[in-house]
Amino acid sequence: MEQSRNMQWKIVGLFCILLGVASLLMVRLYSLSMDGGLKQAAQMQSVYTLDITTTRGRIYDRSLNPLTDTEKHNLIAVLPTDEAAQACAGQIEGEQRRQALDALTQGNPFVLDLEDGDKVYAQDIENFTTTARLPHDQQKQLAVHLLGYLNGDGEGVSGIEQAYDEELSAAGEEVRVRCTVNALGEAVDGSPIEVQGSARLPQEGVVLTLDQRMQSIVEEVGEEEIDQGAIVVMDVSSGEIRASASFPQYDPYHLEEALEDAKKPLLNRALLPYCVGSSFKLTVAAAALEEGISPEFSVDCVGGTTVAGRIFYCHYRAGHRQTNLKRAIEQSCNPYFIKLGQKTGGDSILSMAKAIGFGRETQLAPGIVSQEGTLPTESDLDNLHELANFSFGQGKLTATPIQVASMVSAVANGGMAVTPKLVLGSTQDGKTIEEKEQPAPVRIFSEQTASILRQDMIGVVEEGSATMAKPQQGGAGGKTASAQTGMYDENGEEIVHAWFAGFFPAQNPKYAAVILIEGGEYGGMVASPLFKEIVDRYGPIE
Repeated sequence: MEQSRNMQWKIVGLFCILLGVASLLMVRLYSLSMDGGLKQAAQMQSVYTLDITTTRGRIYDRSLNPLTDTEKHNLIAVLPTDEAAQACAGQIEGEQRRQALDALTQGNPFVLDLEDGDKVYAQDIENFTTTARLPHDQQKQLAVHLLGYLNGDGEGVSGIEQAYDEELSAAGEEVRVRCTVNALGEAVDGSPIEVQGSARLPQEGVVLTLDQRMQSIVEEVGEEEIDQGAIVVMDVSSGEIRASASFPQYDPYHLEEALEDAKKPLLNRALLPYCVGSSFKLTVAAAALEEGISPEFSVDCVGGTTVAGRIFYCHYRAGHRQTNLKRAIEQSCNPYFIKLGQKTGGDSILSMAKAIGFGRETQLAPGIVSQEGTLPTESDLDNLHELANFSFGQGKLTATPIQVASMVSAVANGGMAVTPKLVLGSTQDGKTIEEKEQPAPVRIFSEQTASILRQDMIGVVEEGSATMAKPQQGGAGGKTASAQTGMYDENGEEIVHAWFAGFFPAQNPKYAAVILIEGGEYGGMVASPLFKEIVDRYGPIE
């Protein structure tokens, strides 16, 4: 009995001890929970990340002038502390000051684009100098159809941006800031801003054949004068594209508007095939001369000619009367070229067209293709009507402005077919170019043939159908075209495209330039003055 009583007392004593320990623990826990240091520690629950920018390799012109990342912006990353608030209130002006103060009242870390404003200095503010990929002012954007644009994740989805997305992405990095916040997302007092990555703009990038100054001139002229169409300028010796612009242009920052525009500004018209018209007469003439037909071969143009029971009219219904090759090119005489085509033969003209590059697509960069256009077949040309149409650039023939520029280049450079080129190479330092291997020009007709055609094209500008194309100095050669399309507008009138294709300067030509104006009708009156304006603005060629 005594032993049992002692055991009970021991159990009660142990229970009391455990109860006392538990009480002490509860008191201590309460004390700790009320301690300010632990309370703050409990609230420091996460790290907050702010995305500042993602840098990317640049796109340059042939002289390493940047075509992207030319618009600088000043960004600030802000922790919403009293010191930061005072700095924002005192150092930021205008609408951006209001934006900063509104963001501060939310109590969360934030990033603010000050555009070209001054830096803001405070302990809880980090400054970053970044760039917009393209200027926000559409008038300052260059070559948007060729450069393309990025999606919301910073990935290239069109143009050079897409073609070289992997290389351009690899050259840059993501720039972020990290800071410590509590459960409410509020910055913790005394927690510093941690910067990850560098906002330094990479110098690596892709180098294009474009000439920034020529591109700018072409876009300015086209924006002023062309509703829908394209302009291409090409180096006649290499096929390198010095400028290429499509109209209307579009703003990459307002793609939805471009998608809804009935004029389809997202199309790159420089790469699309069109009815060519009389510009193609240069190809017919080259084929004829290579077949040994004399440039003095003459036709009596009476305003039209009959082929297999069908009349083909000249644009000059009174007729040019006795006409040789020089006069036929200068005055763009259709009956002459119909007779010349019959004498030359469809097979020879078709072979020359293919050698120049008609009917063949050209890849300018991965995903950027000048389309092949269309050519009649040999069997098509057994039909005398098809041959007649082909001989003055009509019928089943279509071609891109880039293909027409290649034709002019072959005439201007002495008879060598060039491959159009857009990408010159790459750079690692923004100072030197690693040029990519390029296809060499190939002879397709003789220097004598080229010389005859060059002189005839100079005659077009000096005294023929394109006197409005004559520049102030240096001279030029060219060929006009008014291309019938077989399509009609809402008034039932046929849509006729206006072309001018020329080279400059007249002696030792350096550049070929092609102007296409959809529905412009008269190449000599509408397109050729734009050629003159481009040449005059560019100035003397050394």
